[in-house]
Amino acid sequence: MATRDDNLLDVLMEERIHKGLEKALNDNELYKSAQKEVDEAINELEKAGFSREQNKVVDKAISAANASGAAYGATAYRQGFYDGIKLMSEVDRVSQTGEILDKQNFSYENSIVL
Repeated sequence: MATRDDNLLDVLMEERIHKGLEKALNDNELYKSAQKEVDEAINELEKAGFSREQNKVVDKAISAANASGAAYGATAYRQGFYDGIKLMSEVDRVSQTGEILDKQNFSYENSIVL
């Protein structure tokens, strides 16, 4: 549950990452295909007959790669979210500026005396 100190955008992103993302991934064929490849590769590793120590080394490398990928994905999501908000703000600002200019041009054109 969100606390008063939580940033509203952070709360929204956490909600979307933990609920919305799961559905999006389940509907994404590219992700499902990539996950199938991961599952097949893990099955191959299990069949390779590594020693307990070798399995630990492989598991550590895979876990580190997964953690890096997760951090990358979360950072990319957050950056995209902020970029989207910034773009919406800029579009709104440009739209308002255009409306102001249109009103100024209308006033100027109506004040011209021939």
